[in-house]
Amino acid sequence: MLPKHTRSIRLFRGIDVSALASILVVLALVLLAVAWMPPTHHAYSVDLAHVVHPAPMPGAKRDDAMIITVTRNGLVSFGGDHVAPADLPAKIQDRLRDRGGERRVYIRADLRAKWGAVKLVLDGVRSAGILRVAFLVDQRRSSN
Repeated sequence: MLPKHTRSIRLFRGIDVSALASILVVLALVLLAVAWMPPTHHAYSVDLAHVVHPAPMPGAKRDDAMIITVTRNGLVSFGGDHVAPADLPAKIQDRLRDRGGERRVYIRADLRAKWGAVKLVLDGVRSAGILRVAFLVDQRRSSN
């Protein structure tokens, strides 16, 4: 009869790597899915104003929508990039020339942003020749 310490080695004789392989395959698929996700338009976090009866804006969810974000501290971003308000007309005209699409600009302004920063953005949009401007807001939840 064999000693006890040699009998227990038979239990670990073969290593099953199928579990490890399946975990690696799932991890690789998750990483590929994250790498192929399209960039978002809303790269900067803002607290939107709350209104009781907002109008739906399905055009803001399009890939070619022109969304300008004004943060609390007055930073302006267009298409995920920081932009000076004076450069907005040129950027908007380039976007219209390259992609065409809807001639409307959506503004996501933080509710604590100063009016002066938002007014500079509006002036830049108007000087680019865009007359259709929409402000994106959140719906106020009823307290019933």
